[in-house]
Amino acid sequence: FDIGQSVAIAERACLAVEAMEGTDAMLERAASLANGKPLRLVKVSRRRKHMLFDVPVAGPRTIATMKATGATVLAVDTGRTLLLDRDEMLAEARQAKIAVVGYPPAEEESGK
Repeated sequence: FDIGQSVAIAERACLAVEAMEGTDAMLERAASLANGKPLRLVKVSRRRKHMLFDVPVAGPRTIATMKATGATVLAVDTGRTLLLDRDEMLAEARQAKIAVVGYPPAEEESGK
């Protein structure tokens, strides 16, 4: 629906969609609604050819917020999400037992 870069999911229900507040605040809001259920964070990019603006970003701070809010999985758009301090981020995720998965972008509507 092109309304946000991230969503927080718990038990197959979307608890929150990221708005102007950013990923960390969205996760905190979702955690307040989850009643202790584990969250999954999914970050996606807008489907456009040029990614000059509004690029999805995740990094060590994302992992720290995920740990604090009970999120267990980070799914990112492969090749379209900027991973800040990637090695540090993945090490922190591994230590926190947070799975980080990449998924290939869906085919463009034009079939390319």
